[in-house]
Amino acid sequence: MKVVSYPKRCAPERFPKDWHALVRAIYAARVDNPEEVAKPLRALLPPDSVPDIEKAAQRLLTAIVQRESILIFGDYDVDGATATALCVSVIEQLGGKVDYFIPNRQRHGYGLTVRGLKTLSTLPALVITVDNGIRSFEAAEWLQAHNVALVITDHHQTDTTLPRAQAVVNPNRQEHHYLGNLSGVGVAFYVLLMLRRLWYQQFGNFPVDLNSYLDLVALGTVADKVPLDRNNRILVAHGIARMRTGQSNLGIQALIAVSNQTPEMMTTRDIDFSLAPILNAVGRLSEMSEGVALLLSADWQTACDNAQYLERFNRSRKALTNEMERQAALQINPDAVIASAYQADWHEGIIGIVAARLSQTLARPALVATQSDDGLGIKGSMRSIAGVDIHRLLIAAVADLPSDCIQFGGHAMAAGFTVLKECYPLLLTALKQHFERQIGARVPEQPLYFDAELPIDLLQLSWAHFLENLEPWGAGFPPPQFCNRFIVADCRALGAGHTRLVLREPINGQLFDATWFFHKEDLPSGTAVKVVYQLEINRFFGDERLNLLINALEIV
Repeated sequence: MKVVSYPKRCAPERFPKDWHALVRAIYAARVDNPEEVAKPLRALLPPDSVPDIEKAAQRLLTAIVQRESILIFGDYDVDGATATALCVSVIEQLGGKVDYFIPNRQRHGYGLTVRGLKTLSTLPALVITVDNGIRSFEAAEWLQAHNVALVITDHHQTDTTLPRAQAVVNPNRQEHHYLGNLSGVGVAFYVLLMLRRLWYQQFGNFPVDLNSYLDLVALGTVADKVPLDRNNRILVAHGIARMRTGQSNLGIQALIAVSNQTPEMMTTRDIDFSLAPILNAVGRLSEMSEGVALLLSADWQTACDNAQYLERFNRSRKALTNEMERQAALQINPDAVIASAYQADWHEGIIGIVAARLSQTLARPALVATQSDDGLGIKGSMRSIAGVDIHRLLIAAVADLPSDCIQFGGHAMAAGFTVLKECYPLLLTALKQHFERQIGARVPEQPLYFDAELPIDLLQLSWAHFLENLEPWGAGFPPPQFCNRFIVADCRALGAGHTRLVLREPINGQLFDATWFFHKEDLPSGTAVKVVYQLEINRFFGDERLNLLINALEIV
């Protein structure tokens, strides 16, 4: 276990002197200057330099004013669902004529496709994609041939060639764009910010409070695990503030209720591990249009009914995931640089979760695949680790395959593909070869970063509360990690594949509950261990208890 202190991005002395020294050190490892800590809405970066954003907003404004039919074409994950609900809600408030369509994962495939468009009973005047479309060349040409205007809004990595559209809004069209970390719902929100500006210029007022939709933006941003740079932290912080004060979307309030969370204490972790999985489950196992319907619920009873319906899918998803992970683990070659597993009858909607778990537990890129519905292809999902750009690796591997045998997309940490069955072995070989060329013959050891050894007097619930109030933490802005030595007082299994421990602090003998997810260990009482962990507050019917959430453990 390679444990190292977080490198400092700026000097801790630059932060206010009245801050606790540990807080100064935590922020010094995560921001380039102290100004980045504050999260006022006025500090949001402007939309102006995003390619095509003004053209997109102007086309949308025209469609609303002229009462043209508008179709929001979404995606079947939380990011796509929240982006869809956001756009539909705002356009309806502005008096626009709008509907939405979410493709089915199995029947239509990912993103804007001709298959999906052909299921529409009538074609709209304008299609706006959210969280997809950047590689939808065939569908864009089909819409052009049918005289339907197209505006693409997306955040995924782009090709040098773009689909034909009235506007293609994606900050990642430009390398290292300052808004390149926006999620799909974040890009959609920025289009609406530009719409607000144009609307003001034309009509003198804008009858929608866009800030009231930041809860949707926060949900999609956290769920999609985009880096929480300052701009995203501002969006997420103000969205979570709405959840905590009971001002959030009725569907989100129902998700909070059905997952037994405390609204006033909502955190990014609650979104990531409680709310998002419920919403994602219906997109994996059924129709994400049902998830969008939840987010568009007009009354509390409807929202509660919808949330309870979605939670049933989440329970099924958990059981499927555990079984598929068990089966996949049996196939893994421990020496492979990319952990890969395939089974023809695995559920396509679950392979991404299994790939993520394998990548986390094995500390290497993982690929999990299943047979496509037509039996001719193989659909795969990939997840990666720090230092291995899986999308770049996939691009290089695809160049070695026969032309037109694969469709793929993604970003550095996650990617997906559909490949002809006969080309799948070639893809695995090419991925291995390019990994060895780009990275080396071995998977780079993943260092475990921590902020400090936590002093004994801070190992308490009040300090966990204090750190929680510094939210949001998340991807690219990790929650504080600590490294301390303990003695195992008790160790037992927790559910399927997790471990529950009681740890004794060796100096004062104080006992602490600890949880190690996705690891099964049987440590004898009295074992000395070094633990990398974060502080967590377990809440149950008003009772709060400190818990150590273990990221890594080593016997010493």
